[in-house]
Amino acid sequence: MSKRTLPRLLQTPAVILLLLWMLVPLSMTLYFSFIRYVLNSLRKPEWTTPALSNWRGFGNYEYVLYNAKDFWFAVQNSVFIVSSILILTVILGLALAMLVNRSFPGRGIVRVLLISPFFIMPAVNAVLWINMILDPVLGLNGIAVSGINEIVAGLKNFPVIGAFFSMWPEIVPMSFRATQTSAYAVIIMVTWQWTPFAVLIFMTSLQSEDESQKEAAILDGANAWSRFRNLTVPHLARPIAIVVMIQSIFHLSLYAEIEIVSRGNGNKNLPYLIGEFTSNNIGAASATGIFAVILANIVAIFLLRMVGKNMMD
Repeated sequence: MSKRTLPRLLQTPAVILLLLWMLVPLSMTLYFSFIRYVLNSLRKPEWTTPALSNWRGFGNYEYVLYNAKDFWFAVQNSVFIVSSILILTVILGLALAMLVNRSFPGRGIVRVLLISPFFIMPAVNAVLWINMILDPVLGLNGIAVSGINEIVAGLKNFPVIGAFFSMWPEIVPMSFRATQTSAYAVIIMVTWQWTPFAVLIFMTSLQSEDESQKEAAILDGANAWSRFRNLTVPHLARPIAIVVMIQSIFHLSLYAEIEIVSRGNGNKNLPYLIGEFTSNNIGAASATGIFAVILANIVAIFLLRMVGKNMMD
């Protein structure tokens, strides 16, 4: 037996198991997307079983594209939520990593505290944020707005500045469960949870930055912004690409946060829309799942090319 044959034989069971793990669910989803499969159909009881006789062709896909009212909104909302989270986590991660990378008393404790939000379960994170922080009555959001209104009301009685503050309107706390703002609540809470991941990756990469180049730039008169833009950012190009790729994979499948914040009221993404279809119309849910797979693969190909380009540079 050659040296190459034995390792391949040992790897074969794992490869077969991995293929079955991926191909069986995907094949079933494809099959269900081409048939009429409705769990509760009184008019057509035969549709309640996934039989080949219920073949519908591309009917489920046409229904999702042209008749499902929330499909295109879910696609746009998915892109909006994911892109917003990526932009915020990269910017905040870079800023915090640059700050923590400096020497100061208690840096070890600060690093542990920065990383700790990443280990909170998504459902717990959503419950804490929407009830304890963003709630307009009992949360910190409502308490802070109420405190500001009380301060402004007290300043109105002062003789000189009272006239100025009397023109201030009373601030009303924002309700993040509303249709227009629930997506912002999801972005805020997921950004808070995933920024430590970006900080950890960037902070580790900053440890390997060439200090001699920075010292030479300082001697040449380069300011802090110039050093950051021309030395630090190119050095972090690969870590940034990796952070974007990994987070995109996870954030395209957000579900718990949307369910807890708004129950999908005006704030749906593709996984949530699939969950709604799954309650009855399995065929439409499967077709939506295939569209989600296509979207995820488009994003993955773009990000893999971006990461590969950075790796080759």
